[in-house]
Amino acid sequence: MSTSVDKKARRVPAAETRERLLAAARTMFCQAGFDQLGVRELAASAKVDPAIVIRLFGSKEALFSAVAEGAFSLEEPFDGPLDGLGLRIAHFLTGKSDAEPTDGFDGFRFLLHSAASPIAGPILSKALHAGFIAPLAKHLGGRDASTRAALLTGCVLGFVTLRVGLGSPELDGAPAGRVAARLGAVLQACLDVR
Repeated sequence: MSTSVDKKARRVPAAETRERLLAAARTMFCQAGFDQLGVRELAASAKVDPAIVIRLFGSKEALFSAVAEGAFSLEEPFDGPLDGLGLRIAHFLTGKSDAEPTDGFDGFRFLLHSAASPIAGPILSKALHAGFIAPLAKHLGGRDASTRAALLTGCVLGFVTLRVGLGSPELDGAPAGRVAARLGAVLQACLDVR
């Protein structure tokens, strides 16, 4: 006598589905901005029903916020002694720029694609300040640390936008050491206490 095997689909735990959605959103928000993506596209990328996105996160905005929370953090070149920090950062920024992130997430492209959105912009600003500018200010210490950290961040974002986002034959064609030296001096001026 044969027994009937129940072929119901395996129920995926909410935590696993949440992580799958976050991974899909991290990749998709780097490819297109907040305003260009809908809940249906995000759900399809994670292979879930759109209602699951709303059930687990409440809204596309909340899903975007969850991605933004860990999007920005101090990287190794931003650590270390303040003397020469501008040049270390400049060497990091003028290094090879065509390396693709292994997990599909690129914090710069994530920021660039959604910064102009009236909904996503404030979320990005809050995450950038909390994850990058505030820790950098703490590391810098001294008078006007928050202002110095914000100025450095603005210079870095401007440089990366021109070099990576828009492409610059002037920057790509110039000797990397010369660009790093000039950029390092600008960045160090932002960092130094005056």
